[in-house]
Formats: sequence, structure tokens, C-alpha cells
Amino acid sequence: MLGTMEKRTFPKIVEASGMIDVPPENRASVNAFMGGFVKSTSLLVGDQVKKGQLLVILENQEFVQMQQDYLEVFNQLDFLKAEFDRNRTLFEEKIASQKNYLQAKSNYETAQARYHGLKEQLQMLNISPEKVEQGNISSQAAIYAPISGSVTKINVAKGSYVSPATEIMEIINNDHVHLELTVFEKDILKVKKGQKIQFKIPEASEETFDAEVHLVGTSIDDAKRTIKVHGHPAHEGDGNFLPGMFIDAMIMTDTIQGRALPEEAVIEFEGSYYVLKLSGKENGNYRFEQVSVKQGES
Repeated sequence: MLGTMEKRTFPKIVEASGMIDVPPENRASVNAFMGGFVKSTSLLVGDQVKKGQLLVILENQEFVQMQQDYLEVFNQLDFLKAEFDRNRTLFEEKIASQKNYLQAKSNYETAQARYHGLKEQLQMLNISPEKVEQGNISSQAAIYAPISGSVTKINVAKGSYVSPATEIMEIINNDHVHLELTVFEKDILKVKKGQKIQFKIPEASEETFDAEVHLVGTSIDDAKRTIKVHGHPAHEGDGNFLPGMFIDAMIMTDTIQGRALPEEAVIEFEGSYYVLKLSGKENGNYRFEQVSVKQGES
């Protein structure tokens, strides 16, 4: 097939690398509010969980002490409030001293503060204050899933002790993923929101996917002289993208006009590029001349 050189539009590109990631609200680290021993967990890495699903049950005798302290102060409140009201009435009628009134007021308000503080701690442990008030005390506390997603890490086993600083597990919801790209300082002024991105996941596929620049970072990494660019895939469900996948990307920053030939017209031989130029035609026979060329944009 013969053809001629044509005017074509070529994109100017900025090459970048990076990885698939998820927004911060789609990644949850599960921790314990207080330390305890893992009583039970039935989950494995890869399991799907729903928000509010039971993940782990912890056991600790300190939970019992906290509930006893709460029940004790709860049972004192009515008495201390009655004492406060009585001393206030007597003080207003100038029968009791101001000292007795202030002492009763202090006792009641201190108990109230302790009551509300312990109640908040119990709720953070997912222990029902109402059940404790009814005398139901347990040494166990439950931890529930803060988001829906899949379990990507489990750092504990049944019987192990976890402290508040221990990450029990990680949950990631990859319904919405994005690209976190690294662009060098020399190229950053070319990159703008809304520009098209083409990217590949070289370790998984040769397929090329489309995305768009959503956000350009506003600070440069001093050591590497790079900046972060945030991109959104055009069709998130098409590639089975997983957080942590490495990607190679091309950001289309501009376009230029140039004379072009089809890719199949360019022959590579020993590191050089050639095209065949028709030099003559005689009796149905064609003569071609091999012409050396430099390959530019494609």
C-alpha cells in the first residue's frame, strides 16, 4: 500500500509514574480504644465486610473495673443531686452555711463529670451504658467495621494482646480509586487540571487506560524535586484496579501539528529508522529508495 505524508496532530506528553490509591475516607485502620486480648475474630485477608459488622471481640478485666466505676457513680447521682438541692434551699433561706452549699454543689458536679466521662469511654468500647445501669457487666468489648470494604491486613491472632497503638487490621474500599502520580519539577508548569492521561499497569497488562488530571499538588518534595498529581480513571470498573498497583502514565499537556507517515511505514534496523520512497514505476514494477529518518512523536 502506498501513501503520502500528511499533516497530523500529535500530543505533547509529560511522562510520570505512580500508583493506584484510594481516597483517605476509603481506607480505615482499625484500632482498639483500650488494650485487651483478642477473644475471637473470624476474618481473613480478602474478606468483604460491611460498615458496622463485628470484626473483633477483646477481653480485659479493666473493662469490668470501668463498668463498676460507672455503676457506682451512676447510683450516687440521685443522692448527690438531692443533697445539692437540699443545701441550696437551706442556703437560700439562710438556714445552712455557704460552705455546706458549695461542698454539696462540688460533690454533685464532680460526680456528674465522672459519670459523663465514663459513659463516653464505655460507648467508645461499644459497651452499652444502659445495660451496665441494669447491672449487666461484661469483660468483653466489641470492635465494629468503620467502613465497608475488603480486609487488606490482619495483624493479630486469637489470644494475642493488642494495645491502643496496635493496628488490628486495615480495611480498604476500592469502589473509587485514583492515580497518585509523581511529576518532575521541570514539567510541572505544563500540567493542568482537566488534561487527559493515558496509563498502563506494566506488571499486570499491556492495555492502556484513560484518565484525567483532577488535582495538581501545591508543594514540591525538596529532596526529589517532584510534585504529586492526582488523576481520576475514566472507567474505574474496567481494569479491576487495586490499591498499590504501580503505573506508568503519559499526561497530554498540549498538541502540535506535524507531517507524518503511518507507523507501519517506518522500518527499524540496527537502531536506525528508514522509510521506502517510491523512486520509479515501470511495466508494473516498483522501485523504492531507502531513506534514513529520525523518529519523532508517534
